Amino acid sequence: MLLLAPLLTLFVQTPAPERFLPRLDPAASITLEASWSPCKRSKYGLFAETEVLRAPAPAEARRTHPAAELAPFLPPGPVEVGEVWPVPRAAILPFLRQLHPGARAELAYGEPGTFACLRAVGPRRLELLFRAHAELQLTPEVLYRPAQFEGRLLLDRELGTPLALSIVLPDRDTNVDVNVLQPDQGYSLADIGHVPELSLVSPAPPGLAPSWEREIPDASARRSLARAFYRFARLDWLPFEDALTHASATEKPVLVLVLFGTLDDESC
Repeated sequence: MLLLAPLLTLFVQTPAPERFLPRLDPAASITLEASWSPCKRSKYGLFAETEVLRAPAPAEARRTHPAAELAPFLPPGPVEVGEVWPVPRAAILPFLRQLHPGARAELAYGEPGTFACLRAVGPRRLELLFRAHAELQLTPEVLYRPAQFEGRLLLDRELGTPLALSIVLPDRDTNVDVNVLQPDQGYSLADIGHVPELSLVSPAPPGLAPSWEREIPDASARRSLARAFYRFARLDWLPFEDALTHASATEKPVLVLVLFGTLDDESC
């Protein structure tokens, strides 16, 4: 009986993690401003050689999105901080079609879809981070394939109003892949490059520095979202120098992959 007492005490003192249910006012809306910059550099120069890629521009510089377009990103039930859930594949399209009407959630290659995560909760606000894979068919011949779109939605917990929203292409090297069909030859040319800005961002109202009671770091949320798309992302990858040290200590070989793009997105 004495042996069971510490175990019983430990069980009683470990409460279940708190769960939260984000809500959205059906009458709410949010206005997004769009930006789209040309490719800064690419591997083969195809961006500069293709007319529609030289100076891309959003279909609508500014558009107001109703709550009905935001609602699919909320979880279907209460969730813990850090929990990930799937979002309907087509939910991202009303937003991306502000950039181009040819946005589509069915990819020619890769892993389509969207996943969201409850990143942080405070007394008055909560924040969702989401990741979407989609592509833009700019013309019948030109397919524009961003690495991913990262979304960040800040909600008022009490009123259910969206306070801020951003949907952006992460700004890192080789973040867009393009395929350009050559109709006369019957094949496509491909290129990969760096696009500094492709974004939909709401003008942030003043005084929007939230204080969080519970949160996970952005890096942890991004890792969880990547793992939702890719099985290999569930492994613990190490920086090259750390991998060499670990391999030496464990007397195991090192597997090295050389890529034009990043392994855990759609620009590779």
